[in-house]
Amino acid sequence: PARAARFPPPPSSRRAPISTPMAPRRGAVCRAAMPTVLALGFFAACGSLAEGVASRAVPLGEQLFEGAMPYVKLSLHGEFIRRMVDGTLPAAAFEFYLRQDNLYLSKYARAFALLAARADQTDEFEWLLNSSIDMLHEHGKKANIDVDEKTFEREASPTTRAYTSFFMQASWGEGNVLGYSSLLACQRLYDWLFSEVKATMPIADDNPYKKYIEQYADPTNHQVTVIMEGFLERYAAQGLREETLARAQYHFNTAMQYEAQFFQQGLDHCAAVGCDAPPSGEFAALGGRLAMRVESDGPSEQRRRTQEQAPVAAA
Repeated sequence: PARAARFPPPPSSRRAPISTPMAPRRGAVCRAAMPTVLALGFFAACGSLAEGVASRAVPLGEQLFEGAMPYVKLSLHGEFIRRMVDGTLPAAAFEFYLRQDNLYLSKYARAFALLAARADQTDEFEWLLNSSIDMLHEHGKKANIDVDEKTFEREASPTTRAYTSFFMQASWGEGNVLGYSSLLACQRLYDWLFSEVKATMPIADDNPYKKYIEQYADPTNHQVTVIMEGFLERYAAQGLREETLARAQYHFNTAMQYEAQFFQQGLDHCAAVGCDAPPSGEFAALGGRLAMRVESDGPSEQRRRTQEQAPVAAA
């Protein structure tokens, strides 16, 4: 069911309610936005990005991420990631996470289509539609062929239902700035989280989750985030009210809290039904997203299109 218009905080899942800090708005955007501009050849030059947003010193996507850092770290320091890093995460917990992720992506793909329907420009419309299909089939085309609304309602966990209802309502009825703010958190978290894990935590060569961690830490898989942040910045360049910026930060923060709960629910499932056996062999190297992104014969269509549309400029 759709969430209430005032967006109450996500279910606590054993955590105390968390207040939402607001990031301050600061100076001109042009210099800080330059890396995004260089990475997105089809976006406007820096002069047009700066128009109407002189009070911000960093692009909006970066501002939202910085403002949400306390919630970002909930995932980094959570039990699910800790046990993935040390290789003791139960196989059944990872499988539960993958099943819920597939259900989540069935709604995430639809949210992209909703944003596409109201996109300001054709390049945004085309990219969102293409990405919508790619998200839908991220676990393989067969994985989502039977995921209709009845299947989702029957199999989705309370966290998955609440999280997807939250971003679907934002994408459906609150405009693209808040829609992007609710959807971008997932992409930005995975880019940062697994890069941080790989850079700061030892991962044994025989850890069955090592390839999963490495494929998300790979910068070549981060271009989707760059493009989404570029589109968000293009809307911000038109000028945003303080109230809209506050709502955007709230949406981003809320999504980050859901992300931490999304990881944790795999272990909560194991605590309820009993599944303490650690993974064995190449289990994680053959499962779900990893089979699509790492073990495939070549880059996915989404990755190929992203690389074509957003070539990184030479330094």
